[in-house]
Amino acid sequence: MKNNLVKEKGEQLMFTLRNCFFALFGLITLASTPIFALSQQHGHKSPHGGIVQEAEGMHVEFLIDKSGEPKLYLYDKAMKPLERNDLEAKLTVKGHGGADHTGTLSFSKDAKEGPLYKGEPVKGLKEWDSAVVSVKLKDRWTEIRFSNHSKGKAGH
Repeated sequence: MKNNLVKEKGEQLMFTLRNCFFALFGLITLASTPIFALSQQHGHKSPHGGIVQEAEGMHVEFLIDKSGEPKLYLYDKAMKPLERNDLEAKLTVKGHGGADHTGTLSFSKDAKEGPLYKGEPVKGLKEWDSAVVSVKLKDRWTEIRFSNHSKGKAGH
């Protein structure tokens, strides 16, 4: 009888340990999923050294150059430049210090850089953490988020 009791307790312990293992594995997987998803970059090469995301059937590249000027490039699915001067674009950038900088981006066709949306240089911004570009397409606003942490370097 004592052997049966020990055997039963051992089986209960193994059952409990196994359930704890699977629960812990599930929690770790669940907890790491958002971090992994946030760190994923879109798989295309960045023509201007910015961060590329996909939105509304096009690829969008965002960067802030060394002078603090925000730039937004639009591409089709094959990464060919799009000349879309029919969009409205707004920008919110969060600097490393936590300050938000907002502005608008206007269409420009530069002989060297091609078609793009540019904004006024952000004064005092040395490094940035994240940016949200709001683009108005067909009477609807779409937000595109960029994280400078996923770029693997701080700042520009």
